[in-house]
Amino acid sequence: MPLQSRFHKSLMKSGCIPAGSRVLVAVSGGADSVVLLSLLHRVAGEMSLYLEAAHLDHALRDASCADAKFVEELCLRLGVPLTMERRDVAAIAKQRKGNLEEVAREVRRDFLEKTAQAHNCHMVALGHHADDQAETFLLRLLRGAGTTGLAGMRMVNEAIVRPLLPFYRTDLLAYLREEGLSWREDESNQDQTFTRNRIRHQLLPLLESFNPNISSQLAGLCEQMRQDDDFWLEQIAQELTRCGQWQNDSYVLDRSLLLELAPALAGRVIRAALQRVRGDLRGMTAAHIADILQLISQGPPQGELSLPGVWVARRYEDLLFRRQKPDPVNYFELVLNEHGTYQLPDGRLLHVSLQDHVCGESTEAVEFSQESLAFPLLVRHCQPGDRFRPSGMSGTKKLQDLFVDLKLPKEARQESLLLLKDEEVLWVVGLRRGEGRRAINNAPVLRIVIEP
Repeated sequence: MPLQSRFHKSLMKSGCIPAGSRVLVAVSGGADSVVLLSLLHRVAGEMSLYLEAAHLDHALRDASCADAKFVEELCLRLGVPLTMERRDVAAIAKQRKGNLEEVAREVRRDFLEKTAQAHNCHMVALGHHADDQAETFLLRLLRGAGTTGLAGMRMVNEAIVRPLLPFYRTDLLAYLREEGLSWREDESNQDQTFTRNRIRHQLLPLLESFNPNISSQLAGLCEQMRQDDDFWLEQIAQELTRCGQWQNDSYVLDRSLLLELAPALAGRVIRAALQRVRGDLRGMTAAHIADILQLISQGPPQGELSLPGVWVARRYEDLLFRRQKPDPVNYFELVLNEHGTYQLPDGRLLHVSLQDHVCGESTEAVEFSQESLAFPLLVRHCQPGDRFRPSGMSGTKKLQDLFVDLKLPKEARQESLLLLKDEEVLWVVGLRRGEGRRAINNAPVLRIVIEP
């Protein structure tokens, strides 16, 4: 069966490009993208597709301008609108101090996303095929990816579609020859300083000497793993609803609920949390997931990890994920000279008033004998070595020990405030009252309330 017929049949079966879609086709000028544009152009009428093309000149090769000219002429001949742009990827990579291959992908992805949005295209079509899938599997295997990563590229991944994924390079080259279509060869594909090129030109030929069908078997393995992954995605969604939530700018998982899960599911839930915070999983490996699992199972109650693009911390029974580690708290000190309302650094308000009777205490309010407590008072952040005499105790206690007893996270400890008279801690604000200077019935009361 001709490739055009198989391609059309594949589109109908997979539904990766619904009829009536507006599709932006990424066209580099290489064989894969030329075939993709040609095949989509041929089925566009029957499927009511609106096609546009996009070409990014990476400015990495002398021939890149000729590539752009080739793509321009191809699109003009087919009557497909084209958006072209040139970006100095080498300079961008140098500025970002990043890997050239990775930066090139990021720049290309950014260009395609913005172009699709500007032209109201529903999806971006890429020319990856089955041989690319086999290479991707090996590349990710060498980088230590887990099973989700080893499932390879999906035919549909949000707004990205890969209609050629079921077909092999030999299919595409045969189509080009039969149709008399020309294409541009990218000489950088022979540059074996790039890992993917070494896989293509060294590792795959070696594996083919053991099994001539290795590419198709690896692509088939990816398909099986994707089916497994689809099953896991349903389980992950259920568990995230059960044990995960956003708290301000942190995504938090319940450690005890995580530990109830089978390791295979717990690891996937953690990956999903990482993706929610980072937006992607690039650079995350199975070793990173193992580190997080060890943190919640064997690590200290307040351990933390700095991983690529994310900060992960265990805070007792919470597992926190943030883009960056929280900034250290700037030391705060405030003198209370009179009754009134005072602004605290975290936005809370401290109300200091004189009452003629006892109103009652809570975690947000304390009361002192006005006769035993004269202004000025001091509110400040905790400092190492601070001690106080908790309510109901005869001796003093380190604040650090109180925080441990209360299982207070590190960040909350840093933000904790004290109310003092001279060197005496009267109140760990919002947490625990100190012993002494208690209010007396039928006598003036100094009442201090923290407003959440």
